[in-house]
Amino acid sequence: MRWILIPLFIISVASAVPSTVSLYSISINLKDDTLYKTIEIHGIQGSDRLLSRIAHGFNPQIQSIELEEAIFGYPGMESGHIPEWAVDTLSGSGGWPRSHVVAFPALREGMEISYRIMIKDWSESWAQGPWAVLAPSVRGISPDSCCFSVKGDIQSNPVWSGQGFTERVVDDGFMYTCSDSAGMLWITPFRSFRDLYGCILFPVNDILNRPHPLDLREAALQTTSAGADEWSQVRRARSLVCNSMGLRASEIGIPGFEIRSLQEILDSRDGTPLELAALFTAMCHELGLQAYILPATELRPLQPVPNGWTRFLVRIETDYGRSWLVEPSAYLTPAFFIFKPETLYVLDKGILLTHAPNSGAENTLIEEWNINLQTGTFRLFLNCGGRFDMLLRKKFAGLTEEEMILVLSEWSWKSGRPVVPDSVSIKDPFDLAQPASLFASGRWSMPVEDGEYCDILPKLSWDGTEIVSGNFKRIWNLEGCTSAQSDSTLILVETEDTVTLIDTTGIMHRLPVLLEIEQ
Repeated sequence: MRWILIPLFIISVASAVPSTVSLYSISINLKDDTLYKTIEIHGIQGSDRLLSRIAHGFNPQIQSIELEEAIFGYPGMESGHIPEWAVDTLSGSGGWPRSHVVAFPALREGMEISYRIMIKDWSESWAQGPWAVLAPSVRGISPDSCCFSVKGDIQSNPVWSGQGFTERVVDDGFMYTCSDSAGMLWITPFRSFRDLYGCILFPVNDILNRPHPLDLREAALQTTSAGADEWSQVRRARSLVCNSMGLRASEIGIPGFEIRSLQEILDSRDGTPLELAALFTAMCHELGLQAYILPATELRPLQPVPNGWTRFLVRIETDYGRSWLVEPSAYLTPAFFIFKPETLYVLDKGILLTHAPNSGAENTLIEEWNINLQTGTFRLFLNCGGRFDMLLRKKFAGLTEEEMILVLSEWSWKSGRPVVPDSVSIKDPFDLAQPASLFASGRWSMPVEDGEYCDILPKLSWDGTEIVSGNFKRIWNLEGCTSAQSDSTLILVETEDTVTLIDTTGIMHRLPVLLEIEQ
């Protein structure tokens, strides 16, 4: 019998089909200081399953959400409504206390969905008129048709901007439509950033103009002890706020600009970023210093919109012409360091200014390892500034020595070369006036005999932030070593009984080194 081999080819005809959105519509209607926002989405589910679940954050104290429509089915066939159990209210994210979630159970690829909700907002956000920052996308999907509209009790034409958008006047308001390449749409009733600045800080100025509580005056006296100069007083005030006050989340938009009285903030021992800025400003006033608050945002504001101003700096000015900038709500951050991984946009007395990202001169790190090859022990010293200072403080603040030993052990293990610390000590991380530093000692490896020996140099990974040109320095002092061969990027310095390797590049890969040891 002759066997005939017939090759079998399995050809996959299925291919990934992305979800699509045919219509994305948002209608904003202002009636008697209450905003009614209707969101409507029509789309087709793809293999990515992006339309299976749609969520919207909200604050139940000032907002309510009503689901008006949620149906799905195959095109040309009868559609069905989702069951009641597929709608739920969960804990929120992205600054929202709660999240309204609609799930489409058994939504298969190729099925259509039709979704519409109405959000009612009765907060004070709309006293000046409706505003919004809208993205023409649904879960990263660019819709075929995108339409945003603003109508209702509008005192004047809104100011708007948005690449790819066009405005059209309708019977009771304005409609904005866009092309496929559209960017964000900004709509605002404010005519200038100075107007927005006044709106943001109006509640704060009212609080600061009232008599300050005695508790605050006593706190200010603590910063003037030992005849400290103004610069030292400001640093001590920052440490005092960090040590005694916790940070609480603020609302989104204008509700986030509301603050409690200074006494209420002191009694609760916590505050929003704006409340802590107000408390710190009042403390500076008690010290006889001029201080004022600067709202800040990391999102480039194309229009004066209240959304996004979640950071609040304080500028301190002295009679001698000196000026300092601090961020009171920046927990465990050096007194005068403003964390700016990207450009920061600041309202300084109503004028929009840009602050460049942190330079290399602000972020400094010395990581020095002293390793005795003959005993297998190490001593580690860290001295940090700027961003590295923040990372070190937040990693070890509030821990016992036993807990710090465990943290350093895990840190070294995740960095690629485990060490076994016996002791770890850190300068008071809550004292923001002093640079953060750490000292540790322990075992590195087993003692080695004469001759050549290859190992991996220990180092600490700084979450990918360590590449800071000219300000990163890692040093290995290898005692009992006569020569070494390693990565060409390292600087090699040899003495009679010690070899020093220096890295200023922030390299992250494992560093094997060939050592010659002489007992």
